[in-house]
Amino acid sequence: MSNKAMQAVATPDAPAPAGTYSQAVTAGGFVFISGQTPRLPDGTRLTRSPFDVQARQALHNVEAVARSAGSSLRSATMVTVYLRNPDNRARFDEIYRDFVADPPPARAIVQSDLFGMELEISAVLLATPPPPPETGEGDSFHRPFFVRPVAEAGGED
Repeated sequence: MSNKAMQAVATPDAPAPAGTYSQAVTAGGFVFISGQTPRLPDGTRLTRSPFDVQARQALHNVEAVARSAGSSLRSATMVTVYLRNPDNRARFDEIYRDFVADPPPARAIVQSDLFGMELEISAVLLATPPPPPETGEGDSFHRPFFVRPVAEAGGED
């Protein structure tokens, strides 16, 4: 049965779902983004990468899905962050503030026993174009960000 008031969002710019769910769904003027993890769009898991790399990749994945829906993290109303180690909260906040608008969205940080990754991020956004960046330098999504995955089986290459 199809529900025209609810539309699935999909983009090749973020990892494909790892189960029976959509990358995001739009409904009622909002975009509901499923939990995004530190994986490259091709599905490569960044499990051995430092926290900063994992956090930026997960945020880039949320932003890619948001943009596919015509929105942005700058239009977020609620963000939920699942952290394996709550000691990473302050460092996450430093990275996160470059991705969201002012005022920042409501947010919850939940300690979670994530397997093989440091965090997962889900979000609810307004289904509208984002406000322009404040700095004039472009937002974090457009700043260069490159990840070189660390070899899973032999440590660093």
